[in-house]
Amino acid sequence: MELINKFRKNSVVQHAEKFFPAVAFLGGFSWDSMTIGHKVFGSDLIILSVYYLLALGAIYLLSTRKRVDLSASVESETENEHQFKFRVLDLFCKKDLPFVWINRLTWAVQFCFGNLYSALVICYFKSSGSIASFVIVLILAALLVGNEFLKKKYENFGVNLAFFCLLGTMLFNFLIPHLVHGMGTFWFFISTLLSIGICYLLWMLSSRDKRFLVAPIFISFALIVAYLANWIAPVPLVLKQQIVCKNFDNVSYSCDADNLDFWQRGGFKMTTIHKDDGEEVFFMSSVYAPAELKAPVEFRWYYKDPATKKFKLTDKITSQRMVVQGGRDMGYRSFSKKKNIAPGIYRVETAYKDGAVIGAETFKVLDGIPKRGFVRDSLR
Repeated sequence: MELINKFRKNSVVQHAEKFFPAVAFLGGFSWDSMTIGHKVFGSDLIILSVYYLLALGAIYLLSTRKRVDLSASVESETENEHQFKFRVLDLFCKKDLPFVWINRLTWAVQFCFGNLYSALVICYFKSSGSIASFVIVLILAALLVGNEFLKKKYENFGVNLAFFCLLGTMLFNFLIPHLVHGMGTFWFFISTLLSIGICYLLWMLSSRDKRFLVAPIFISFALIVAYLANWIAPVPLVLKQQIVCKNFDNVSYSCDADNLDFWQRGGFKMTTIHKDDGEEVFFMSSVYAPAELKAPVEFRWYYKDPATKKFKLTDKITSQRMVVQGGRDMGYRSFSKKKNIAPGIYRVETAYKDGAVIGAETFKVLDGIPKRGFVRDSLR
């Protein structure tokens, strides 16, 4: 321990320590982006559950143990020696909690919250297909960044309980579909009740005032309202690919699409599809879901009124065949079509049936033949 203390007193090390939180933040977020952001494995679910349980244990200890102030007159070496004689087991056996353990436990809460925020931002971002659901992602991202500056705040039981309730609901909403192979309103309510129930148990064990339950109850209510308003992304569904085209072949899921230019491929210019009179326009998409999960989807067609410049829902297309069958790496493929479609600007949303949007594409339908010609494209 003395060797570590001498090492930390080095001026270079002290300057480097200032950047450690930022490096740890970027490293953890990058790792999550490369792993859980690509595909969710069973090990990812276990790791997220461990973070949640560790945060639960740390909050429990912070809320149920009294603090003991170490005498300011004790020399630092003696103080360090005293602190390390305090065994981890004593946390569960004694009522008193030295300040050194408060520091360690608040760091544990911050560390676990940060990892949960990082994973949830990625997962919900991958599934968000509307502005409203993206706003929820931005809120999670803001809390992810803010978490780096909230260590001292995590000594407050009310702050811990509020954020723990939010993370619990969003986490269970992601975990439960993987476990039960289903999703929807019922399971979101189960996620919410499970999270608020654990928070209520923490409150009971802490013997705190009822006012500490106000924030978790408000957060739970707000999340339910957001879910019913389709503002929360339909995790764990992820849009993989979408194509607007004509001359569709339902065996190979291939069709003729406009040969897009550089700006269209980059998303800086609207996609187009040219057609002749009487030709049908098809919209295809592939949606990834975990193995064995089944989820009904639908296509919502909107037309932009030239007079009002607003999109108006014209068709909501779904059928028994439009049920995502999880497990295919490139996603479950489905399509919808429009006959006698008039030239103009359209937007098609791929959405969980009667629920949140998974992804959307805005395109322009034109008559004739494109200058760059057509290209045969397909869903992989």
